[in-house]
Amino acid sequence: MIRIGDMVAFEFNGEQHLAIIIDDWGKGYAYGRFTGLVVGSDGEHIPLNPEEVTVLSNKQQLEQWERKKKLKKLLDKSKQNG
Repeated sequence: MIRIGDMVAFEFNGEQHLAIIIDDWGKGYAYGRFTGLVVGSDGEHIPLNPEEVTVLSNKQQLEQWERKKKLKKLLDKSKQNG
């Protein structure tokens, strides 16, 4: 279950992001129920569908997400150069 204050990871437009859930718009919204404050950007509020996000509940999960993100970037660069 996603809660306000949770750190989440998600993909948007082919890029991977981290966000902290700052609001829950309620069960009446099928898409974009939760909003996240994107970490490391201008603080944009991104509507998030629960099926799109991975809740990162501990440091190990965060580190795994970061490794996955770096690996994806390396693979994308190798495809462009190859």
